[in-house]
Amino acid sequence: MRFINISFLIFLLAATASTHNPLAAEEEKWHLIYEEDGINIHRRVMEESSFLEFKAEGNLRGTVSEYLSVLLDIDEHPNWVPRCLEARNIDKINDRENIIYAVFAGVWPVADRDYAARMSITSKPDIQTVRIDIERVDLPDVLPVSTDRVHIPYLKSCWILEQINQELTRVELRAYADPGGWIPAWVINWGYRKIPYQFLTNLESQVAKHLNHTPSLANVSAIPH
Repeated sequence: MRFINISFLIFLLAATASTHNPLAAEEEKWHLIYEEDGINIHRRVMEESSFLEFKAEGNLRGTVSEYLSVLLDIDEHPNWVPRCLEARNIDKINDRENIIYAVFAGVWPVADRDYAARMSITSKPDIQTVRIDIERVDLPDVLPVSTDRVHIPYLKSCWILEQINQELTRVELRAYADPGGWIPAWVINWGYRKIPYQFLTNLESQVAKHLNHTPSLANVSAIPH
């Protein structure tokens, strides 16, 4: 089983975050902030946090198994996920769960960022839906400590893949993170506008390049519930 990368960190890795200043409670609903080519980007306020959660969704060309093949292929992530320097499995918990590790390049003079996370996969084969949850965990002792990287203190996200028809898959990414550091949170939140759109279009393009690639998981029904 391989790694799922969270690419909303692309922008987060170019900056760092401030202390928390909660936003207005009446804002705690999804709001559409950007749309293009059938991809919609929403954001919402998280309770007691100055960081926004975002949701990117669209009906993309390809099947669920093809998207799984790309998303679970850790070795290819640095080739299509912006600013990804390293991504690898570091522990297998069971057939549905792995611990993964990823490193992203910062933009000078900001330091690189890294994190370890638990990746869990569930599926509903009767409706051909797969959900992949990723949540940050403490860095395992097996990893060397790098003093020139900032460890992301909080990260939680999920992928939802649902087969629409023989040609289209509904792809949804939700993500919320505190990247650590001291740059104001509004700078981080501003980056949510287009980066999730770029990630979904890159993902769709990568699927198109790998249509003949044998998937790690042959079909949705083969994924453990």
